[in-house]
Amino acid sequence: MKKRVTFTLEEELVKRLKAISEQTMIPQSKLVETAINEILKQYEK
Repeated sequence: MKKRVTFTLEEELVKRLKAISEQTMIPQSKLVETAINEILKQYEK
């Protein structure tokens, strides 16, 4: 089950995310979800 959330990010960060998404054909939401999971693993140790 997924839930919609809203974040405010710096424009440059959004541009970089979009570029990686286009290069890899991975949706931006999946890239963000992966990054958040990695951060949570790091802090939940």
